[in-house]
Order: sequence, then structure tokens, then C-alpha cells
Amino acid sequence: MDIEKLPLKTENLVTENVLKLGEIFPEILTEIEKDGKSIKTINLEKLKELVGDYADKNSEIYELTWAGKQNARRVATESTTNTLRPVIEDSVDFENTENLYIEGDNLEVLKILRKSYSNSIKCIYIDPPYNTGKDFVYKDNFSMSKEDYEAEAGAIDEEGNRLIKNTGTDGRFHSNWLNMMYPRLQLAYKLLKKDGVIFISIDDNEVDNLKKVCNEIFGENNFIAQLVWENKEGGGSSDSKFFRIKHEYILVYTKSIELAELKGEFKKEDSSYAYSDEFVEERGRYKLIKLNSFSIQYSKSLDYEIEMPNGEKVTPSENGKRGCWRWSKTKFEWGIKNNFIEFKENTDGKLWVYTKQYFKLDHNGNPITRSVPHRGVIAKYSSTQATKQMEKIFGKKMFDYSKPYDLIQFLGLLATDKDDTILDFFSGSATTAHAVMQLNAEDNGSRKFIMVQLPEEVEEGTEAFKAGYKNICEIGKERIRRAAKKIQEENSDKDLSNVDFGFRVFKLDESNMKDTYYSPEKITQTTLINFKDTIKEDRTEEDLIYQVLLNMGIPISAKIEINTIQNKKVFVINSGWLVGCFDQNIDLNLIRELAEIKSEISGLKPKFVFRESSFKNDSEMINTMEYLKTKLFKTDAELKSNVKVI
Repeated sequence: MDIEKLPLKTENLVTENVLKLGEIFPEILTEIEKDGKSIKTINLEKLKELVGDYADKNSEIYELTWAGKQNARRVATESTTNTLRPVIEDSVDFENTENLYIEGDNLEVLKILRKSYSNSIKCIYIDPPYNTGKDFVYKDNFSMSKEDYEAEAGAIDEEGNRLIKNTGTDGRFHSNWLNMMYPRLQLAYKLLKKDGVIFISIDDNEVDNLKKVCNEIFGENNFIAQLVWENKEGGGSSDSKFFRIKHEYILVYTKSIELAELKGEFKKEDSSYAYSDEFVEERGRYKLIKLNSFSIQYSKSLDYEIEMPNGEKVTPSENGKRGCWRWSKTKFEWGIKNNFIEFKENTDGKLWVYTKQYFKLDHNGNPITRSVPHRGVIAKYSSTQATKQMEKIFGKKMFDYSKPYDLIQFLGLLATDKDDTILDFFSGSATTAHAVMQLNAEDNGSRKFIMVQLPEEVEEGTEAFKAGYKNICEIGKERIRRAAKKIQEENSDKDLSNVDFGFRVFKLDESNMKDTYYSPEKITQTTLINFKDTIKEDRTEEDLIYQVLLNMGIPISAKIEINTIQNKKVFVINSGWLVGCFDQNIDLNLIRELAEIKSEISGLKPKFVFRESSFKNDSEMINTMEYLKTKLFKTDAELKSNVKVI
């Protein structure tokens, strides 16, 4: 009986895209041999027949292109065997929190998170490097030298002769930056919910290029706004020779413009709501609107008689002009019954019929919060405030170029409901985490955050270095701890039991598995002598369970219970959805007890994952699988789907 091994690596996006196309057009799928294996691919000729006109490689088309774009697109699709290892000692309330702080290169981290968090993030905020001419850290594998750039851009031929006079230096820097951003935004798109929104801070250096890239990845039709943020107080800076610049931009895109919603600015009850009745406390004040209309398309069903309190019968037409009622007869009768209709004399003394538009209710009687769209210029929350906020937390200036948490709190309020998740994969000093906790404290929300940051070293001589911080991640984690404490102290009169002030820390690392796990064909006679286990010696069972979760598409914020059964450590994830055990010498007696664990999800049988080397021998493993099949899964296919080994 074959037991399926978990691949413990991310899926190749190209393979996924092929299968998705195959779902739409099954006839285009074909198979080819590659590296001795049969893989599915696309028959391009059949696809061309189905989609009709297309642009071939020689066609002139409108697009942004740069040296290295093909590599940038490819790198987002490549799989990775890297993993995230828990760092419990750096975490706060590790067992219960759903917030995440992840240290490592965000490109790899986004790949790793994709399966567990695909289509699940409501709001992304990022403040990437602005490409001001200084080096940036995220260089990946295709940050080009001047010579590499000129070769790829066609500036020199194969013999080294320059083909154009322009050196192309500026283009190289733009290319480097675009090569950094493109794959990360591709992966960010995968993580967003269908109604999700991404906010990207940027300045004049790359705003044009960034907008074109976002148009390509998110779709030009899903562009929401290019907000102007007045980030500097006073007269602004002398960044420009001709103007004092005191603003930056925030690009706003969604995954689906039809589904996206952004909360407007709360509208206060104004003087137009001039009337009140006995329902004023519940419904607010109201305004009167004539029931008849001449601007909507005429419908005979909306042209009926209404009997007035004085016995007069009226129709929607007035002064020889044909009209109709805005409400159907059934809706009018509902309005009479529920006090949404008022009869009142109009300006010429004639009794007429009006609908009541209450401030707190819509025309169907449902509660409503009236709002108006926000302005596209954010004239508050300056960078000076951000500096002061950091000084208030740490007692000194610890970080350059951070954003004020009020700004991100404002954006989060626009785009999220109280239980949504907010991601920041250029998290810096963890301003976004601070903003999420502050927002939750103010509206009793339960939003979760995911912070991702490269542990970039702190420069010697800075206040942060003097204070003992070695890298940006140390500053970010400490900022979250201190901000959480400060928020709780400032809101001591509130019930904040619903607010999550903890966070789980993870670090990006190479796989927990040895190379032989992924390439067993490379095991030689020499290595076979010492070959007992494919798991690296320095890895813990906790390391293993989190790599398993990520591979199975389970969020690493999942609730995990650790039980001891027959002196073995057993992980129970999400109330019995998954049961894992990686201890040595697993036998049938333990399996019998594990099989009794019931999933709290109605009708759902638990899944199991074991360490292949945990079984005493092949016979013990076979007996285990036969027992689980008989007890829980009935068929070989069901067993194979629900029981895995690593």
C-alpha cells in the first residue's frame, strides 16, 4: 500500500495556470516528457483556434517593458522548498494569537504563504523602497550591473560594441526596481480576496512605472485612485528645483472593482433632515421627498390611485404632465403601515403624498450609515507625526522614513471590516501592526495582521544601534510589544478582551528536510549507509508541523493543541481537522487512540500526518494504514487523501 509523501514545497504557478486553463478549455491540455516525467502543458495551436485573434511576438503592442522583465515574471512562478520556522521566545501569546510577524525576504515568504492565504487577505498596505538612487536591499538574483543591463537592453552587441550613444544608466536603476516589485506584486495579487484592496505608498521617482505595473497585474479597470498624501508640514522640502514638494502618493487597486467597497466619510445629520416624529431616537430625523416622479421611466404598474386622508383620490401626474410613483402599490402600503409615508400640503396648499427619508434607515427600513466619498487628498498624518510617535514609544528617534500609524489606520478603516486580515510585506518598523491594534481598540474589532520584513542590519552609529538593536526586525517586534502595552494603558476603561495584542514570530529558513527528500534518486551507496532519516538533525517537531501546515494550505495562525498520548507528542490542529505525530516508534496502540480523536467540524474526519521513519518497520506502517482504512476511511483513495507522511 503506497502512502503519499507530502511534497513540502510550493506549487509551480505555471503548472497551476495550465490546469486552470484546462478547466476552461479541456481540449487544449496535452502531455510532454520532461526530465523523465510526464507533465501537463498547453497545446498553443488549439488555444489560438479557440481565442481567435492574438498578438504574436512581432506585433506592436502597448506595454511597459524593461530589461529583466521576463525573469521577473518567471521568478514569481517558481516553486520553493524554503519554510517558516516558529520563534516562540520572540513571540507574545504564541498559543492564542492570530497575528504574524515573519522575518525574511518577502519574495520567498509570499511564495510560502500563497497556498495557505490565497484569496484571503482583505487589505494590503506596503511602503516599498522609493528608488531614490540609493541601493536597496531586495536585489534578488537579477539586480543587474551596468554591463549586464546594457547587454540585455541591447545597448551593446555580442562583440562588446555600443549600439546606442545613451549609456542607459537611469534605465538600469528603473529596471532593478521594477524587477524587485513585479514578482512581489504578482504574488500579492494571489493573496488578495476578490473584494480586497491594496494601498502602495510611492513618490515621484517611480509612481508612473508602478502604476503601469499595477495596471498590468491588477487590471487597469481595477484601479481605484492615486491618492495625494501631504506628508510634510510647513512649506515642504527643496526636492525639486522649481517647486517645494510636500506630498507623496498612495496608489489604490482592487482585485475586482465590481466587488470592492471602501467606506466613505461619515455624514452628520444636516439641516435638510428638518422633521422628527415619535421614532426620532431609533430612526433619526427625516426629510420629505415627493412620492411621484417625472424623471423615471413610465410604468403602468406605478401609475395607480392613492386615496388621501380627505377622501380625494390622486394619481402621480401633475399639471398635465404624466408621471408615476417611485414606489409600487405594495411598497406604498408597507410605507403606510410602517410610518414611512406622510400626507402634507405642498406650496400651493394642495394635500400631497411624501415619503420619509430617515437619517438612520434606508427606504426599506434597514439601518444605514450615511457617508460621502473621501477626498483624494489626505492633508493630515504627516511624517513629522510619525517621528514623534516613534519617539513616544522608544524615547528617541529609532527609525527613518516611517509612516504615521494614523495614516494606515485610516486606510485600514476604509477597506476592512472588523474581522479582516491586513498584510504588510515591507513592514519596516511595524507601523501597520500598530495601526491594526489601535483600530481594533477604537472599534472593538478583531482584525489580524501579517508583517513581513527582511532582517536588514541597523547601521552603526544610529540611535537604534546604540540602543542594542541589531536589525530592523528587532525594532519592529519591540515596537509591537510597546505599542500593545501603550494602547492597553490608554484604554484601561474599555473592555479590550476582543483585541489581539499578541503575535507569532516566524523566520524564513531552508527546508526542514534534507536534499534527499526532494531527490531520492540522488542517494548513493555511500550515503545510504548513513541514511536513516530525511529530516535535518537540528529541526524540532514544531518546525515540522508548521511546514506541514503551509504545504497543506492551512494558515499558520491556526489553533494548535499539543497533547501527550502514550508518551508521544501529538499535534491537534483546528479542533481535530489535522492530527500529526513525529515521535519515534509509533505503533498500532497509539494509532488506535489517534483514530478516536473527533473533529469538531461536523461530518469531517481528521487528516493524519506522520514521520515515515517513526514506524518501527514497513510492516508496522502497513498495519497502521490498514487499521485507519478500516476504522475511518473505507477505501484506498480516501486513505491516500487523508493520511500523509514526511
